[in-house]
Amino acid sequence: MTNIRTQTTTGAHEHTQAGIDIISKGAIAVMGGTSALIGLWAVACFATAVLSNGPLAMTKAWFTAVAGM
Repeated sequence: MTNIRTQTTTGAHEHTQAGIDIISKGAIAVMGGTSALIGLWAVACFATAVLSNGPLAMTKAWFTAVAGM
């Protein structure tokens, strides 16, 4: 009867998982920042259009665009 000893390493994948978590958090931060910039740009464009033409002209132009005339 032979006595075989096995050794297992449990901490081998801890760094891999931590690396994936850091990349995921970074990707979420980049996507959130990009979304915020796009939203701010849209608000700025809308506000500029309303201030330059007035809200009535904007409403009329919107209905004209929707109706296709």
